[in-house]
Amino acid sequence: MVNSFAGPDFQALCLEMWGGNLSQTNSFLSVTGITYPALMGAAAAGIGSSYACTYDIFFVVGGDGLITYRRSGWNLALTTAAITAALADLTTDAGTPMRDGFHLQPAYPNPFNPSTTLAYRIDGEADRRVLLRILDLHGRVLRTLVDGSRTGSREHEAVWDGRDAAGRTLVSGNYLVELTIDGRSQSRFITLLK
Repeated sequence: MVNSFAGPDFQALCLEMWGGNLSQTNSFLSVTGITYPALMGAAAAGIGSSYACTYDIFFVVGGDGLITYRRSGWNLALTTAAITAALADLTTDAGTPMRDGFHLQPAYPNPFNPSTTLAYRIDGEADRRVLLRILDLHGRVLRTLVDGSRTGSREHEAVWDGRDAAGRTLVSGNYLVELTIDGRSQSRFITLLK
């Protein structure tokens, strides 16, 4: 995969979750020549539970801020395609693209406390089946904000107050807002700060 993207103009930003000890991590970085940060797992020496992770979660984010690919575990073909699409976003001035006939806007404010507004646009005149949900980074649904039909050719909004479906206030951290229309999804990161 590295050879697919290698070149003088290509730079990568990545976080590696490493479950070994500090000596193993330094050896890994030295041997591979990797210069991006390596976060050690909570089981490793002195790392707080905020970074605890027992498996890798991959996110590829395009130049427009939309998550192009999200998955636990590794899939070479899908990850490569997502990186290619993300690079195209970074090099194309597309304004605000309407992918799949709709567009999930960046949340405002973000980071937020106590609430944030989630806006999305739908193309066309027909009513569309809309599902707007808040998920944790493992993909578990925490709250459904919209589940029903919405009219096209206009912008819609929903407000999230940082609570789950049971009304409990969630802890500070990163979450996903996922918009699904007619079976196709777009996602963005949002950050709740206390």
